[in-house]
Amino acid sequence: DVHSRDVIQEMMEQNVSTTDDFEWVSQLRYYMDAETQKLSVSMMSATLSYDYEYLGNAGRLVITPLTDRCYRTLMSALKLNYGGAPEGPAGTGKTETVKDLAKAVAKQCIVFNCSDSLDYLAMAKFFKGLASSGAWSCFDEFNRINVEVLSVVAQQILTIQLAIREGQTQFHFEGVELTLVPSCAVFITMNPGYAGRSELPDNLRALFRSVAMMVPDYALIAEIMLYSYGYCNARVLSKKLVTSLRLSSEQLSSQCHYDFGMRNVMAILVAAGNLKRQFLDEQEEVLVLRAINDCNLSKFTSGDIPLFEGITKDLFPTVTLPEPDYQVLMTAILSECARLNLQPKQEFIQRCLQIYETASVRHGFMVVGEAYAAKSSALKVIIAAMKIAAHVINPKAQSMARLYGSFDEATHEWANGVLAKTIRECSADQSDVKKWIVFDGPVDTLWIENMNTVLDDNKKLCLASGEIIKLSSSMSIVFEVDDLSVASPATISRVGMVYMEPKQLGWNAIVASWFNTLSPALQALKSEWQTLFDSIFEPAVNFVLTNVTSIIYLTAEGYVTNLLRLLNTSLTGYSDEEKISTKQWQCLESLFVYSLIWSVGVNTNTDGRYKFSAFLADLLNNKLSTKLS
Repeated sequence: DVHSRDVIQEMMEQNVSTTDDFEWVSQLRYYMDAETQKLSVSMMSATLSYDYEYLGNAGRLVITPLTDRCYRTLMSALKLNYGGAPEGPAGTGKTETVKDLAKAVAKQCIVFNCSDSLDYLAMAKFFKGLASSGAWSCFDEFNRINVEVLSVVAQQILTIQLAIREGQTQFHFEGVELTLVPSCAVFITMNPGYAGRSELPDNLRALFRSVAMMVPDYALIAEIMLYSYGYCNARVLSKKLVTSLRLSSEQLSSQCHYDFGMRNVMAILVAAGNLKRQFLDEQEEVLVLRAINDCNLSKFTSGDIPLFEGITKDLFPTVTLPEPDYQVLMTAILSECARLNLQPKQEFIQRCLQIYETASVRHGFMVVGEAYAAKSSALKVIIAAMKIAAHVINPKAQSMARLYGSFDEATHEWANGVLAKTIRECSADQSDVKKWIVFDGPVDTLWIENMNTVLDDNKKLCLASGEIIKLSSSMSIVFEVDDLSVASPATISRVGMVYMEPKQLGWNAIVASWFNTLSPALQALKSEWQTLFDSIFEPAVNFVLTNVTSIIYLTAEGYVTNLLRLLNTSLTGYSDEEKISTKQWQCLESLFVYSLIWSVGVNTNTDGRYKFSAFLADLLNNKLSTKLS
């Protein structure tokens, strides 16, 4: 145990000689009573009984100085029969620290994600169970509950705390007589200052001891985690890992979907651990560099990728990464591209592989990019290639009540929501088939915050009814979004990212797929069609993008799609022709120009149309001269 080794070393250096020294008292200590044979856990002046609750063979938290300080405050709060309230930015370990302290004293700790749909009746039901069982609860994002409800919750918590202080075994709570197990405790975590959060009422704040959680020691955590995965050179590699993320946050562009915090570090460490198990004899630097790339390259813009590669090259100057072997997956991806009439460009294939790599490390990830970045196509290809059962939901097509479920205002009867029903069905399916729940729609704080415990290590959907649905190991949560400008850091830090740009594929890929849908006679004119697009469409769309004011924002890919849709309506009369004559081709040229005008040239104001008209007239003087041989 690295932490125990460091503690002993520190006490030796400070000449700790008595059990009254602060360095000894401030550590978490276990004592066995020789007479009663009961185990107790002490820290500072607080002592708790060890509860022998079987919590499974789960991992433990890496203990840092920040964790120790949080433990001391929480243990002191429990001695005084108060609750604990860790608060701080996303990814600082608030919830995990509470859970790990519960593991240290073998106590069951229920994590519940709070939402603004919780009322005092739902909270009362929760508190009844806690008081009767003696378990701990950690209410995540507690300040998302409405202020009116929080005032009532304060009285409910105060009733329990007063009963514990008075040593009662039975007490009245919300009109019911309950048996009280005094070891119960309530913890809350908060992200102050985020959208949709409220300030706690004073009568509620007085019931908790606050703990300020700041940025943990990334290097120490990475070092201990790498040691646990079997890395021998963990100290040097952990410093390189943390340095690469620090330099990236300082030197790369500022994007809404970038995150270089603790959860990103953990994702890299998990990936490094997986690689170490697969390639035991590979150089450790190669494995760590590959883990860093797998978890980060997918989210960078095309301009930031060279900068990031420069950073990793400076930190790992002698490392050359071998190409990963994805031969089976590549064959399946190419087969699906052919079936769906998609162009297997290298950039598109690379993004499909990055989706696969991200899904193997994170159970929740987002595919981010503008329209025509091929987000939907990439997801369709990888879902079909990996034979995944996908459930697609548009989160903004229904209300919050329809999405998550709600109580009937008259009867207080619970009605299931679309998401709750889908996750419950997928969780109940015990087959090995991977199941993806895909949210195809905008991400905002109104609905995404309810999924915080789904996306982090808890992997639980918490409903306002009090039900908690656990995700199975074969389930993933996928988001397909345009941008994350209104998402909170709490959401962004919890998910992996795959960023896609329209310019990486270009409009030529759309035209190439369109060629495949034409009749044989029209396909025979592929070079003539390509000449029209290269000599007329490309200059025209570049002129519109740079010289006129657009009413609706469109990329070149959007313009070419509109042109092709309009042109297709005019090509039906030529589909039965065996061969296109010169006169027919001249007519098709005219239809192409007509479609160009009413797709590319109309998305502007009157002044822009005059400019486009003059530009197009000048362009066409020498362009429509293609003849058939």
